[in-house]
Amino acid sequence: MSIEAFSKRISLCRMPLSQMSAMISSKIRLKVQSVKAVKDVEKRESYQIDFVEIRQRPPMVMMTPPEVPEEIGQMVVQISKGVQRVLPGGDAKEYEVRKLTMILTAEELEAFKLKPYPNQVYELTITEGALYFKEI
Repeated sequence: MSIEAFSKRISLCRMPLSQMSAMISSKIRLKVQSVKAVKDVEKRESYQIDFVEIRQRPPMVMMTPPEVPEEIGQMVVQISKGVQRVLPGGDAKEYEVRKLTMILTAEELEAFKLKPYPNQVYELTITEGALYFKEI
């Protein structure tokens, strides 16, 4: 490790937590689940936008008990995988989790540069207390 890299790492360790949290950034893939016309608390015409997060499904690991012969274990795994492909959603690579609901006026939608419609995908970046939407 070079001296420059080491000194930079040391200076990060001495940095106050409030400054370190400002450096943290998070990116989330969101899909518009629904858009509804509503009135906000001040009775203004607004839109309620429900977002779901798109997450990658972790790989499924199938194991058989060690006392089962290997040939039978392989057959059970093959049958299980076949059944999963036949079931609706069994072979899906992603799943959705309800993440965010926003109620925005037309002006606020323009400020966020949002033109939401169902199934539209955005990348939400959260940095230093700000939300940035990027259409994908």
